[in-house]
Amino acid sequence: MRLLIIDDHPMTCAGLKSLLQAYYPDAEIEARHTPPSSTELLQGWDHIFLDMHLPGFSFRELLDLLAGQLSRVILISAAPEPESVELARSRGVRGLLPKNADVEHILDGFRRIRSGDPGFIDPTDLTGGRKLSPSPLTERQRDVFDALLGGLSNKQIARTLGISEHTVKDHVTALLTIFGVRNRLELVLQQRQPPVV
Repeated sequence: MRLLIIDDHPMTCAGLKSLLQAYYPDAEIEARHTPPSSTELLQGWDHIFLDMHLPGFSFRELLDLLAGQLSRVILISAAPEPESVELARSRGVRGLLPKNADVEHILDGFRRIRSGDPGFIDPTDLTGGRKLSPSPLTERQRDVFDALLGGLSNKQIARTLGISEHTVKDHVTALLTIFGVRNRLELVLQQRQPPVV
């Protein structure tokens, strides 16, 4: 399976790539920060994850750029506009995965899309800003998550878990994406907030 991620935020690209690679270890996954050329788009991508808000492009321009590939496109967005979602659906886009969805929603949505089911997750069917449980994380991600909440630096986490700092950075990037935050401070503050009732 060949997957392409197009998003101008390096953290989103790295986090989504890390998440997908963990669950699909045999997949070939590439990440780009701008749309590839038309020639590159014809290189047999099975699915294309596309940020709906790329700088320098209107959403219609993005859809036009990917014309002929839209049945392979899965939109990703933190704030999808209903009108744009409906336009994408009418043009044949496969689905939508909100960036602020938890890991279970993202993976379940992708599984449904791969099986041919409708892939447009209702944006209201998310966590609503509630504190997310680390239970959907892999065992190693949970270890890093716990150490991070304990205030350990990447160097200390690497030493404690017996892994490289580079690997720790990859896990931290994935965790920030999974929990929908921009940095580790936001993650710690989010986890200290009481859940929304």
